[in-house]
Amino acid sequence: TLEFFQTKYPDLAAEEGLEMLQNKVPKLDAKTYEPATCASDPSNEWCPPGHGDLYAALVGSGRLAALLKGGYKYMFVSNSDNLGATLDLKILTHFATTNASFMMECCERTENDKKGGHLAIRNSDKHLILRESAMCADEDEPAFQDITKHRFFNTNNLWIRLDKLQEIVDKSGGFIPLPMIMNNKTVDPKNDSSQKVV
Repeated sequence: TLEFFQTKYPDLAAEEGLEMLQNKVPKLDAKTYEPATCASDPSNEWCPPGHGDLYAALVGSGRLAALLKGGYKYMFVSNSDNLGATLDLKILTHFATTNASFMMECCERTENDKKGGHLAIRNSDKHLILRESAMCADEDEPAFQDITKHRFFNTNNLWIRLDKLQEIVDKSGGFIPLPMIMNNKTVDPKNDSSQKVV
């Protein structure tokens, strides 16, 4: 990404802290939970922790502290798989005037979106949550993919109030308390018969 900006937009690339690396974690054997091995390509033994790692990476890299010190209050985050994302000032205005700490842009689901995460109401406290396919039991998959029951999905466009994020980090001992989502995969993503991992 930074190389692209250096070539196409050198003034933008000169900004300090433009690029931040996500963390990586070892893939674990699905049965023993010991680190997985891949003799054909040891780089396959590692994976990104997922979208929630954004918060740990912001804190661990010092970027959250630097942004706050620089006077930044709001952050717009768009996942790289959402190529149509744009920063909409009307949404920013709404976010700022509601004094919210976090906002997620959502869209109505279509048949093409049925495998992606959707919004749901948690039974225990009636809070709105994002429910990912990996959180769904196999027998619940048809209901999970029912776009008439679960009508909205997460676009992976997020608005974050940085000072509120820092408050949560401080209150939680340096991390963001997010649910662990285990994805069942293979150590070599190109070989379905390779070691089963989470």
